[in-house]
Amino acid sequence: MEFALLVLNDEYHKVELAGGYCDGNCSVCRKCTNNRNIVTLIREENAEFYQKYVLDHQTRTAELCKKVSEALSLDEGERTILVQSALLHDIGKLLIPFCILSKNGSLSSYERRIIQFHPLKGAEWLRERDFSEEIVTIIEAHHEKVDGSGYPYGLKGDEIPFLARVLAVCDTFEVMISERHYKPPKSINEALEELKKEAGRQFDKAVVITFTEMWYNEVKEEKKVVV
Repeated sequence: MEFALLVLNDEYHKVELAGGYCDGNCSVCRKCTNNRNIVTLIREENAEFYQKYVLDHQTRTAELCKKVSEALSLDEGERTILVQSALLHDIGKLLIPFCILSKNGSLSSYERRIIQFHPLKGAEWLRERDFSEEIVTIIEAHHEKVDGSGYPYGLKGDEIPFLARVLAVCDTFEVMISERHYKPPKSINEALEELKKEAGRQFDKAVVITFTEMWYNEVKEEKKVVV
């Protein structure tokens, strides 16, 4: 399930909301292929970057959220909201200047601040189009940290919506194990150790415990030999 598609249109690609969301209201339904919502226009030479580092990343993060939602025994409504939030969580990056988003070297303090606006930009874009406030709030808070050092509001602990805390773990893990234009990927074990190291500081400790147990259980299942 994808929230967006890159659609070639002359020398530009359009990023369109084409699926993965439905609020049951036909006047604003995003599933209808005849009523797509254009997020932004992207130059041909930048299309691969956006596909790899934004759109595909969101899809992979949503798959992780789906798995951990089952491990957490979330109800069907919570699972749906979490997965939809994951599919949309970096939409604000489509509204950040490409020269900053794609920079290979270290970011200046100004550039870092611009990047940190992406949860707010995404939330604003979605609110203007009447997306569920539950989803918007999760997206707005997915870079908050439980110790209060995150952004955009510096929320602490339970001030951060629980599903945003779940998304933060899945999002960060997916980034760590993926190759990025500014870093090589970490191994699964390295990424899990980093999550455990930051449990109680950056991440919700209970979510990290469930997430790491989920991975270790998957490994055990894969190693079982059926005779």
